[in-house]
Amino acid sequence: MTVVRDDPIRPDPGFAELYASLPDATDLWPWLELARAAAPPVLYLGIGAGRLAVPLEAAGIQLVGVDSHPGMLERLHQRLPNIELIQSRIEDLDLGRHFSLVMVPSNLLETVERLRHAAAHLAPAGLLAAELTNPYWLRAGASAGVRVQAFDGNGARFEVDYNLPDGRTVTQRAEVTLVWPDEVENWLATGAGLRLRRMFGRPDAELASSPSFYVVAGRG
Repeated sequence: MTVVRDDPIRPDPGFAELYASLPDATDLWPWLELARAAAPPVLYLGIGAGRLAVPLEAAGIQLVGVDSHPGMLERLHQRLPNIELIQSRIEDLDLGRHFSLVMVPSNLLETVERLRHAAAHLAPAGLLAAELTNPYWLRAGASAGVRVQAFDGNGARFEVDYNLPDGRTVTQRAEVTLVWPDEVENWLATGAGLRLRRMFGRPDAELASSPSFYVVAGRG
């Protein structure tokens, strides 16, 4: 079994290889809807190797991409050579620019420090859209291919199996800080002065059973 980890301080080459091996997303919900309603370009934090970015670009969305992993950005640049890419951790980001939409898939906005730096790049009427791991789903045991190893209400450690097209199985080890849906309004307000506009789970699941949930917030 091959094991990879997401470590922004000491990037694991295998992590970039894993995500570059995954097929592109075919379901662009809710990101395409949000991006089409925003003034371009859209700031995409944690853009990765392009699994979501490439189909969004193909749909006409202009992106500015940020990722801390050089291997991810190298692979994405090969696929989208004309996109603006910045290597940075979210908690170090200071572009000196503001965007109508800042989108953050994949539970990267789990800490207040990252939340503040993402929100600092919002235009006055801009929106921040983030996907967060659902603590209720993890507490219930998650689903097939996901093994919860530790859970204490504030954080969790788990493994996720990926079955790749070439027949290999790669396991990602993940450790996350948890944001509970019940606490999102206070988390947004005290962490970054933002107000919740929408919160929802995946279309095929109730919020409590959705593997991740989505938060859309703005100022004022």
